[in-house]
Amino acid sequence: MSMRTTRGLGSGLRIGACVFLLTLLAWSLSVPVQAGQIQWRSGTVQVAPQDRGQIADTVSGLALRGAQRHFVVQFAGPITAGQRSALQAAGVTLQNYLGDYTFFAAVGPRGADPAGVAAVQALTAVLPIERDWKLHPDLVHDIVREWAVVGAKEEVKKEGDAPAVPADPVVGAYILFHADVALEGTGKNLVWRYGARVRSELRSINGLVIELPMSMIKPLAAEDGVQWIEPPLPKMGPVNNSNRARVGADIVQAPPYGLDGSGVTVLVYDAGTGYAAHQDFGGRLHVRDSSGDLYHSTHVAGTIGGSGAQSGGTYKGMAPGVI
Repeated sequence: MSMRTTRGLGSGLRIGACVFLLTLLAWSLSVPVQAGQIQWRSGTVQVAPQDRGQIADTVSGLALRGAQRHFVVQFAGPITAGQRSALQAAGVTLQNYLGDYTFFAAVGPRGADPAGVAAVQALTAVLPIERDWKLHPDLVHDIVREWAVVGAKEEVKKEGDAPAVPADPVVGAYILFHADVALEGTGKNLVWRYGARVRSELRSINGLVIELPMSMIKPLAAEDGVQWIEPPLPKMGPVNNSNRARVGADIVQAPPYGLDGSGVTVLVYDAGTGYAAHQDFGGRLHVRDSSGDLYHSTHVAGTIGGSGAQSGGTYKGMAPGVI
C-alpha cells in the first residue's frame, strides 16, 4: 500500500537485500496440526507410528553414527514439561518446533539412552532428517532464479557468437543451523569447506547469508549441523499494495463488514515523521515532534492508513479510516 507522489513517496523503500523467510523455516503454519504427518516446504511426509522397540532402535542407530546428532521426533499431541525433562534425562534435547507435534531434536555429547527415550509414551516416531527436507523446493529441483546468481565459478563457451553460459553459477542463499551449532567457528567453518563466502550474519535465527557454487548446495545441506537453506527473493520495489489482498484487508473493508479502522487511533513511531499534507491522509495525520517528514515514515503511515485518494484507491492502506 505504497503511495506515489511528486515528492517521491515510497521511492525510498527500495530494499536491495532479500528478506529471509524462515517462515523461516520451511513449514507452512496455515495447515491444521495433525500427528502422523510433517509439513515440509518440499512436500508432506506421512509418518507411520513406531512401537517402543523401533524408537529405541532408531535412537541407537543415530547414536552409533556419531556424525549425525540431529533428528526429528513426533508426538501424539502437545507435550508436557515432564515429558521434555524425561527426554533430556535420556540424552535428547528438543529444539525448534516444526508443527504437527514435531520437533528437531539432538543427542547430547554423552550420547542417548535408547530405552529411556522409548519410555516416553507420548513419543510416536523418531526419524533421521532427509536432505531434501532442509531445502527450498527450487533448490531440491536445481532451479536457479535469475536474481539469485551473483557470478560463475566457470563458463562454458558456445560455438559462434552465442554467449558464454555459467556451468556452475555462484548463487546467494540463506542458511540456518540447528540451535546447538555455534555460528562462529562451527557454522562458518562448515560453509567455508564448501567454498562459500559469508556476506552477513543472522544471529537472531542462527543463520548466515552466503554465496557459493550451486553445485555445493546439496552437499552442504546433507551436513548434520544444517537445518535449512533457501534462495534469496527478488529485489523488492517501492510499492507493497499487493499485501492488502494477501492479508484479506480488501475483504474486511468491503460490505458487509466495512472495517476500515474508523474510530481507531494509531501511533507511528519511526525515523522521522509522515508527510501530513499528503492527500491520502486527509488531515488525519498529526505530527507530534519536529524530526521532519521522511519518505519511509510517510510510506509506513500510508501502509497503515492511507486513503488511496491520490491514486484512485490503488495504493490505499490496510485501515484507511484510522486517525
